[in-house]
Amino acid sequence: MVAGHLTPRTWLDVGAGHGHFCRTARTVLPGTAFDGLDLGAGIGEAARRGWVRRAHRRPFTEMLDDLAGRYDVVSMHHYLGRRPDPQAELDAAAKVLRPGGHLLIELPDPGSRLGRRLGRFWPYWLQPQHLHLMPMGNVDKALAARGFRVVARERRRAGQGGDLVGTVAVALNAVAPPPERPWSVRPPRPADRARRAAGLAVAAPLLLPALLLDRLLVPLVPGTSNAYRILARKDEG
Repeated sequence: MVAGHLTPRTWLDVGAGHGHFCRTARTVLPGTAFDGLDLGAGIGEAARRGWVRRAHRRPFTEMLDDLAGRYDVVSMHHYLGRRPDPQAELDAAAKVLRPGGHLLIELPDPGSRLGRRLGRFWPYWLQPQHLHLMPMGNVDKALAARGFRVVARERRRAGQGGDLVGTVAVALNAVAPPPERPWSVRPPRPADRARRAAGLAVAAPLLLPALLLDRLLVPLVPGTSNAYRILARKDEG
């Protein structure tokens, strides 16, 4: 998506995890230097393996003095909605990008038609990890307020699939939760384990049909993508 608009010299992946995106992206853009930022220890391992050039293990909003104006591209894959203050994260992205740089955002799509139909059992609500669920139009407005111009959007290609398989898993956990869940207020009892086993027995035959529908039918229905991407260019000056 980015390669169709520019060939970046430097790229910062925010919320990089263990650096797998940077590892793969380097095969598409071998002349680009990829840095990764994450609070987890995995980003340090990514640097040791050579998957990222530099590893930053601090909150993004606290790195502005070090990173200002340094990057041609900043990417945020399923990161922005998990941060307490997405507005501050966008402000930070605007500061670390050079004029003419690009910001790539990928987020779950709360406007998904399938998500609306499945209600609380749709897996991509993913509570409580997602603190914010942002429609694409809201993100467009937030970017425009910071001097960004959207140059490309993707919905279907951004989808991660697995909506119906995930729905079966979410429903199973709601009806027959795992006995060893860490937030349980009491130790697991034999009745809890029996309930879980019965739930698994009921859910197991549903997984293959759900998988086939995810692969064969859901991609044909408009408006069912569970994610979207936005690529925006920071105005010159």
